[in-house]
Amino acid sequence: MAAPSPPSPPRLSAEAPTAPVIVASPLPGGPVDRPGTGRVHRVAVVGGDDELVAVALGWLREGVAAGELTVAAVLPALAAHVREQLPDVEVVELTGDSPREPDAIACQLKLLDRATAEGRRLRVLGQVRERESRAWDERVHGEAAHQHVFAGQPFASLCVYDRRSTPPAVLEAAVAAHPEVVTDDRTVANAGYLPPEQLLASLPWPVEPLQAYPPLLAVEDAPSLPELRHQLARALHGRAGSRDAEEDFHLAASEIAANAFRHGGRPVGARVWASADRLVCTISDGGHAYSGILSGYRPAHGDDLSRGGMGLWLARKLCDHVDLQTTEAGLTVRLSSAVRH
Repeated sequence: MAAPSPPSPPRLSAEAPTAPVIVASPLPGGPVDRPGTGRVHRVAVVGGDDELVAVALGWLREGVAAGELTVAAVLPALAAHVREQLPDVEVVELTGDSPREPDAIACQLKLLDRATAEGRRLRVLGQVRERESRAWDERVHGEAAHQHVFAGQPFASLCVYDRRSTPPAVLEAAVAAHPEVVTDDRTVANAGYLPPEQLLASLPWPVEPLQAYPPLLAVEDAPSLPELRHQLARALHGRAGSRDAEEDFHLAASEIAANAFRHGGRPVGARVWASADRLVCTISDGGHAYSGILSGYRPAHGDDLSRGGMGLWLARKLCDHVDLQTTEAGLTVRLSSAVRH
């Protein structure tokens, strides 16, 4: 009996149309030439499965033809199509929650190092899909962080958003994070592009509904860092879903508190909110010199962790969301995470 044929990839749609030609130019708002050897950061907004397949395969096929290290980070249905049609592309299937931004950036830095060692440029396709509003907030911040971290590197990336599943406000902000936009059968310079710091400064302060309720802990002017750490530990005890998660969240809050005492100045305050499914903590200080809105996505001193400067980076690694807000009173850093039972 003949061996069974391998399964066909999941059907996204009937027939995918011919992939659009991706072209580019230095004229703002105008067409742009094919990417050279440096940094390219593009966005495509698709409205259907045919369009998704065409854009994805066109971008990946171009990378394979150029001899680039070509990687697709996509959902399972699209992953099957890529594997079938472009076996030279390395495929990462996206399942579950998105990785926290410092971890995602660290993975891409490793790929970039590998491509550089091989004398190639790195090309990545990223299909973007999130499950809840705060994750979408984090995705927009991540786009700005990627644009900042990889500036000037031999790295071409295309981020694909689906207008059917992306909230309109998120889509508008995400597009503004990219210097180039794929539209129909061409790529144009994005006249609405906002540089990373300008984009992040333009975004609203995300809402955490728990903050509408009285906090479990409210410290207005902590006398010392050890005392504040102790108060945070008592407030968080038994509320994170597991001992490991509790220790992670406490470490993140303690690192931010240490930064507040070291760099911000008195008064240093803290608040903690908790529910069955969420933890929120704010650390505030009276400092007015902070200007690191893009800090914490990599260790401050690169791979040399002995030099310190890891507080905000650790917080971003250990918490789902880290938000920074400067006011006339000083700086507030908010940490929040889902409780996973």
